[in-house]
Amino acid sequence: MFTALLCPQSVNLSPHTPASAVAHHQHVSMQRMVHVVSGCRLLFTCQRSSLLRCTAASRLHNMANREQRIKAVREKIGAVPDFPKPGILFRDIFPLFKDAVLLNDLILLLVEHIKEKHDKVDVIVGLEARGFLFGPMIAQHLNAAFVPIRKKGKLPGECVKVEYSLEYGTDVFEAQKTAVQPGEKVIIVDDLIATGGTMDAACQLISGMGGDILECLVVIDLVDLKGAARLKKPFFALVQFEGE
Repeated sequence: MFTALLCPQSVNLSPHTPASAVAHHQHVSMQRMVHVVSGCRLLFTCQRSSLLRCTAASRLHNMANREQRIKAVREKIGAVPDFPKPGILFRDIFPLFKDAVLLNDLILLLVEHIKEKHDKVDVIVGLEARGFLFGPMIAQHLNAAFVPIRKKGKLPGECVKVEYSLEYGTDVFEAQKTAVQPGEKVIIVDDLIATGGTMDAACQLISGMGGDILECLVVIDLVDLKGAARLKKPFFALVQFEGE
């Protein structure tokens, strides 16, 4: 269609046609081409503007949909008062595991976040013990390896370790010595972050093995305990709870 419009209709001009008539014909043809090109530009501009509007609307829809999905996860997380000791409100993830559809969507939300932020992930590291519940499923979606970090004496073979402080005393995290290779891109996963001691220890352990920690990722952040502020690596939590 555009070719037909751009090509001027042939007109029989004899060698005896006056020069003024030839010039007029050339002028009319050029004007027609200018109008067609301008029209095409306007059409393409309108189409591009429409596409941008559709893309923006789609993003807003996806953002709203994502917030609804996160809200559904948050509402399913249980709250158990005075556990494991008086004065503590325990956030219970296990109701999520009774709803297969919601659990799958939780994993997809975490995977979507990772894919949006990171081009490549080599290893998902899960912290004992509830990090083991989420880590392997995330790793499977990303076609990545899964590596567990466990308490002292729980892993076979030669291990590397890091000691970290608890409220009353110390504890030790271990990983198998060759589980993470130098330069591998790692995301560390747990169910929640409270004071941040175990996540910080895991970061020290993986960094000591030469792993490149892309992010520390949890389902729940107990924000009043300020555990995220303790970390030196990027951090993401799907949901936050205050007043813990």
